[in-house]
Amino acid sequence: MKTLLIISICLFLSGNVFSQGWFKVDTALSDKVHQRAKWDTTKYNKYHSRLIIGYFQSYRNFSNEFQQYGQKDSLGVSKNNYFAESRLVSGFEFSYDKFSISLGLRTTPPKQSEGKGNTKTFTTNFNFGGNIWYLENSIRYFKGFYDTNTGAYDSTFKKTGVYLQQPNLENTLFRSKFLFFTNHHKYAFRSGYDGSYRQLKSAASWVLGANVSYNNIRSDSSFFPIKSRSYYGDYGNMNGLKVVGISANVGAAATIVILKGFFASAMFIVGPEQQWRTYNYQGRSVPLSYISVSGDFRASIGFNFKRLYVLGSSITDFSVYNSKFVGLTNKAITGNFMIGWRFNAKMPAFYKKFQQTKFYLAI
Repeated sequence: MKTLLIISICLFLSGNVFSQGWFKVDTALSDKVHQRAKWDTTKYNKYHSRLIIGYFQSYRNFSNEFQQYGQKDSLGVSKNNYFAESRLVSGFEFSYDKFSISLGLRTTPPKQSEGKGNTKTFTTNFNFGGNIWYLENSIRYFKGFYDTNTGAYDSTFKKTGVYLQQPNLENTLFRSKFLFFTNHHKYAFRSGYDGSYRQLKSAASWVLGANVSYNNIRSDSSFFPIKSRSYYGDYGNMNGLKVVGISANVGAAATIVILKGFFASAMFIVGPEQQWRTYNYQGRSVPLSYISVSGDFRASIGFNFKRLYVLGSSITDFSVYNSKFVGLTNKAITGNFMIGWRFNAKMPAFYKKFQQTKFYLAI
């Protein structure tokens, strides 16, 4: 209930600060906006007045895959795929209507084989929105990577099992992602990834997306180990890359439902991204502008009943930072398991007023 109280306070403050425009109750436009917000009740259910509590376990991993295009490398010695494994995070997610927040309670070290080193991580998410559009905001920080391609250039790897480690390699990523669903009257995107909606019959939708991101990859020495550094020429001393990106994506999403309970969902979007990059070479900075590609793929499976829901999901965000001589693919990978229950909850009077605002009805 603390989460519900926090949401209530935030909405109350929002109502005072934004007392005009989108946050003002507009009875004249209420009917018109209500018509737009209607949905096919035979396709999915909404839960406006349920407090939804879910227990989750998740892994949030990160990878930076470098490769060079200047020299032939049939053995793949020059490819470096730096991977960071996070700890298993367990906690609770609280949802009420169109707002959700998660709280991690404990972490368990991953069961890794020796030789991968340690990874320090910090991740947080805040999402809001409904079935017309949805906004996802995340911050991810990883420090300490190992190269999964070590065996290609280290002859002792098969014997020792010790990966090349970059304990001082750090990656900070902020991303704000906007998703708009054209078939929101029949398709409920969130039914496959949390308990706020329940898809009753199979449906699909085109998806329009937009991203704003800031990615900072840095180290105290070169990104590349000595044995592969020569392949990168002038790029061999690279030890930092900052990227500000703005992208527009398009794709599709679908949910297949069996017996109004069991489901499988998937979504894929991809599109061009304008990137402003700053390369660092041991103290020397080079700003450049590129047009590249970014995208999102996610899938889930589980069952979703009137009260109980159980799901497993996987989400991969990727951005491509290629140049003429050096390629880099940056991936954020999240695996999640969740089990939850929908509780009856009395809706506060002020929240009913908030539901009549143009802002709320447009979500």
